[in-house]
Amino acid sequence: MRIFPILILLLLFLNTNILIAQESHDFEISKNLDIYTSLIQQLDLHYVDEIEPGTLSKAAIDAMLKQIDPYTVYYPESEIEDVRFMQTGKYGGVGTTVHRKNNEVVVGATYPGFPFYRAGIRAGDILLKVDGENISGKSMNQIADKMRGASGTEVTVLYRKSKSKEEVSVVLKREEIQMKDVPYFGILQDSIGYIKLSSFRKTATQEIIEALDSMSRSNGLNSLVLDLRGNGGGLLIESVKIMDLFVGAKELIVSTKGKTKAESHNYSTRAKAFYPNMKVVVLVDNNSASASEIVSGSFQDLDRGVIMGQKTFGKGLVQKVFTLSYRSQAKITVAKYYIPSGRCIQSLDYQHKDAKGHAIKTPDSLMAVFKTRNGRKVKDAGGVIPDVVLEQKKYDELMFALMSQYMIFDFATNYVNTHDSVSDIDKLVIDDNVYNSFLSFVKADSFVFKTNTERELNLFADMAKDDGYDLSENIDAIQMKIDIEKTAQYKKNKELIKSYIYQEIASRYAYDSGRVYIALKNDADVKQAIKLLNDTVKYNNILKSVQ
Repeated sequence: MRIFPILILLLLFLNTNILIAQESHDFEISKNLDIYTSLIQQLDLHYVDEIEPGTLSKAAIDAMLKQIDPYTVYYPESEIEDVRFMQTGKYGGVGTTVHRKNNEVVVGATYPGFPFYRAGIRAGDILLKVDGENISGKSMNQIADKMRGASGTEVTVLYRKSKSKEEVSVVLKREEIQMKDVPYFGILQDSIGYIKLSSFRKTATQEIIEALDSMSRSNGLNSLVLDLRGNGGGLLIESVKIMDLFVGAKELIVSTKGKTKAESHNYSTRAKAFYPNMKVVVLVDNNSASASEIVSGSFQDLDRGVIMGQKTFGKGLVQKVFTLSYRSQAKITVAKYYIPSGRCIQSLDYQHKDAKGHAIKTPDSLMAVFKTRNGRKVKDAGGVIPDVVLEQKKYDELMFALMSQYMIFDFATNYVNTHDSVSDIDKLVIDDNVYNSFLSFVKADSFVFKTNTERELNLFADMAKDDGYDLSENIDAIQMKIDIEKTAQYKKNKELIKSYIYQEIASRYAYDSGRVYIALKNDADVKQAIKLLNDTVKYNNILKSVQ
């Protein structure tokens, strides 16, 4: 028999080719590292001005990783707090958010119990200096770096009160700040509970358990609206733990498949479900991603709950954080994940790019069809398509301008400065008088509201002038019509503007939970979820096979 010698020769040939390929790959890595080292040495020796090797290296690494995917990120030692916050929701800081308007750094929110709040600093106050350094020209990242630091260290802040315009300097001691994954939960109607989950950090499952326990003790809870809208994800294991609350043990929730065995794993539920019969509607939108899609996709694939809203983002990639030299770290995409039906909902193919260098999106016609446990057809590559698709909330140019220029935020600051306290945010009345006050406030401010049509009209006017055409009368007539339409947008958006004013003012007295609570009062998606949960026949029919 000559088969065995032939097989041995074939295996030796294959192994030799693999070794050659690996050696060639290793040589390419060594060669390019040597080229990079040589280049930065020559720059340091010969470039006309002094270079900053750390800054150049960071730029080079960021540019390199940009060629892979947007989720593979390098963190130098100075940004390790960002990694910690991403994983745990904890960071060393003072408990505030900031934004910029007209070159001023404005306090966006302060969190009760933390240093900024205890010092009396409130939303709308203006930050002037941090540790004696003027911050007006600093980027938001630079300001965040100055505010954050190890717990127990001190930072000196000079700020101007929005109400009195008094400048105050305070010395604050940084603390460990813990952000909540569940900013709000409560009973919507009778036995229907609501949980807003904003992220999937280490405390996500525990916070959901506490919310469900609290609502179950006070009400005969039998239904839940789980709100994952805007939730960009987080830790994969938390999505599995959350599903453990609703489905039985040994149910496969997600599988990861990577280059190595360490990155390829099956994740299943482990314990008996706490709420095996609770009806669940999961709200999602275009910004629900990653772990949010594992949860919503698992509810759908297992026919355990109804998904409602808009198609999710489509991120089926898994990242892992690795420690590098000199206390730097890297978050690297190590695998793709697959939900119970076997589908991967990754929307973009980062390995293949179009002529402009953009990742290729899988067309709908090439999406593979899978089946849920009950035999319902679902698709991969492009996000989780809801069982009940709702119209996406669209903002017109006026609303976008009001929000991006912080007009509603500034009006709320002005309101709070003239209303010291509110005993009950339910009793706040945002009537036509308040709305008219807002219109007067906007008119008195440097608010600029230009439509896309106006921008194009201005370009057209300039082109006509350059070409020697006098079209000023025609352009003025068009501008008058645009102005009429712009005025009409205020009337069209009146109730929406009043709703956002209510939410922003509520957030000043009751913080994040107050904002969510008031937003729920006029939330059309939540109303649709309640309607479905109250219609058991329709709810069950959605989850049945249509084959």
